[in-house]
Amino acid sequence: MAVVREVWRYPVKSMTGERLESCLITDQGLEGDRRWAFIDHSPHRDGKWFNIKQHSALMTYRARLLDGALDLVAPDGSRIALDGDLVRKFETESERPIELRELPGGNFDDSQVLIVNLASVEAFALEAGMPVDHRRFRANLYVEGLEPEEELRWLGRVIQAGDAELEVTSRCERCKVITMDPDTTEATPELLRVLVERHDERMGVYCRVVRPGRVGVGDFVG
Repeated sequence: MAVVREVWRYPVKSMTGERLESCLITDQGLEGDRRWAFIDHSPHRDGKWFNIKQHSALMTYRARLLDGALDLVAPDGSRIALDGDLVRKFETESERPIELRELPGGNFDDSQVLIVNLASVEAFALEAGMPVDHRRFRANLYVEGLEPEEELRWLGRVIQAGDAELEVTSRCERCKVITMDPDTTEATPELLRVLVERHDERMGVYCRVVRPGRVGVGDFVG
């Protein structure tokens, strides 16, 4: 039986998120998840995400929601605003024109909820021959109680997650983001190579919200 061990929300896409005891899953995913995102307007990427792959420093900012308002902490520990000044700072650092987009439910790479099986991460760490922090996979729900890759049996099914119902739609194809340490951003390219060779570059499953509801640590999933 799978249960939720950790719940994570990422109010600003590509920034460090917040670990929660519980969260409402709405029609648009976890309430407030990926509410804001940066868009790249450089000539060869116009309209695509401006994310960790273009500017790893994004991951050094911590974002959370307090009573619906964004609380953003810079790498030096100071609290800052998500505004034009920050956009211009990122534009200068990356040498790219970017914009900030607030679009609840519209800033996902795929479906609205990402689930990662911690046993699959542990098995992958053994294959890679090094510790692997599960936070590299930036999931909404980390679950335990399954065998490695047992979550793949959910594909095509509707599962229960707390009070919510989710349709498991696809496996999550990963990118170089998993090579970056979530605390230091230091890259370990070997991790992506192993994932490509052993798991077709995939870890975790995407889910579409069928019925909204609250999910929390310790809730049953499956």
